[in-house]
Order: sequence, then C-alpha cells, then structure tokens
Amino acid sequence: MKKQTGFIQTEPTLRLWVETYGDDSNEAILFISGAGANSSFYSDKLCKKLSNRNFYVIKYDHRDFGYSTKVDYEKNPFDVMQLTKDAITILDSLSVKKAHFVGHSMGGFIVQLMAIHYPDRIISMTSASASTNSGSIPPPPPKTWEIFMENNPTNNFNNDLEGFLKVWKYLNGTAEFNEELAIEYTKNLYDRQDIIGAIGDSHVKAQANLTDRTEQLQEVKIPALIIHGEEDYLVDKLGGIQTAESLANSNLVLIPAMGHVPFNQQIMDRFEEEIIQFVVKNKTR
Repeated sequence: MKKQTGFIQTEPTLRLWVETYGDDSNEAILFISGAGANSSFYSDKLCKKLSNRNFYVIKYDHRDFGYSTKVDYEKNPFDVMQLTKDAITILDSLSVKKAHFVGHSMGGFIVQLMAIHYPDRIISMTSASASTNSGSIPPPPPKTWEIFMENNPTNNFNNDLEGFLKVWKYLNGTAEFNEELAIEYTKNLYDRQDIIGAIGDSHVKAQANLTDRTEQLQEVKIPALIIHGEEDYLVDKLGGIQTAESLANSNLVLIPAMGHVPFNQQIMDRFEEEIIQFVVKNKTR
C-alpha cells in the first residue's frame, strides 16, 4: 500500500492538502470531510482497507482548514459550490476522470451537489449525516447551540481539551463515548492549524446560500448510500431519510445510538464497513 501526501495548487494563492493511498491506476474514491473537520475524519485504517481492495483513495483538507491555505473569509468569501469545484480540481490534478464520492455532513452536501451538477464524474455517492436542506427537517435542539457556544478554544490544546470533549461527547449520540478517540481527533486538529474561536466558522458561513435540493436529487440515478445516526443532534435523522427518499437508486442505513460524529469504535467500524461494502458492490473495474 503506497501512501503519498502533498499540496495541490488550485488557485494562485490557494493550496489544498491531499493524501492518497494505493495505485493511481485503480478506480478512485474521494473522501470529503464536513465543516470544521480535516481529512483525518476518515481513518488510515479505512483508507488502507480500500486500497488493499484495489481502490485509489483520495482525501483532503478543505480550503481554510487543516494544512490547506487559510482564507480571510470577509475579503475572499466562498460557498459550498466553490468547495464542490475544489473537489473537481483535485480530481483533475490527479488525472482522475470518475470516482466514488463519500461525504460526511457538509461533505455530504458537496457530494449531493456533485451528483446534481457533475454526474459524469461520479461512479457512486455516499452522503452521511447530511440532508437535502429541506425546510421540513427539524432544526437542531437549543442544547446543540448552547454546547457549541460554551466551547471557546484559545489555541492551547491542554486548556481547550475539556471544552472539545464536551462537544464531542454530545455529538457522539447515546453510544458509549470513547474519550481516547476524541482526544486523538482533537490533537490532530491542533497539529494541523491554530484553533481559535468558532471552529470551521467560514465553512458554516459558506452554507448560507444552500437551498432545498430535493427536486434536483430526484433526477439523480447514481447508486447512493445514505448513512445517518439515529441520535444525530446536529442534522436530524429525517434529513437522511428524506435524502434517501429523494434519490431513485438509494440505500438508507440508520445506525442506532450513533450521533453526528461517532467517537465509539464499534459504531465507527460499522460506519466504515457500510462504506466499504457499498463501494465494492458498485466497483466498475
């Protein structure tokens, strides 16, 4: 298994951090993280398993996050459609014509936009912990915003950790919370960039102009896997259910006790295995 890392220049002043696994002659999978999450959301274990199944695995840090170039959002605003184009630019830079797309949360929104606007680039799509942005989906409960607002990181890992652990435990749902996984995840955030104030704030702002994609998704025929936690307190599980109902060729997997971001090894293993089985089933060569 060959792993490579490095930057791809997507604009004159923008570089995106990209990690690849396996032989680039194999069928590709592109993993897309959510708002305020870097590429490490998708584990090395998952990527190695897929590369051992003869996939070329690609994951990356979004603009303004992780190792990728930081952006002054007020001077250079961007939206989720621009983030979708970043994914296309990465594929073009790696000479990948088509790929399986896997996205979590905001990454799921990007996968859906990819399927709507660039269907010729997609072999299959996985949308996890996301929604169609329909107005009928219940908003997050007030406690979600309360816990987010209580966390005010100051770029001091030791001082900030307690606040992050409260957020991660809440977003984990009702499953047993693995603190070691959460600490490792948080440390990786700090290893890649300064963490001050609201994490992923520019990515949240980038979603402001998203509209309901239900009707557009009804025209999508691409094989789709929709994964959602039954205890997701950020994107209600109805978002996943409606996404699956909107797609003609979809498979819905609701995982009991899973929240928005799993910090439970058993649930993470289930989450990853669902992805592996789906992309293997839809492999074209």
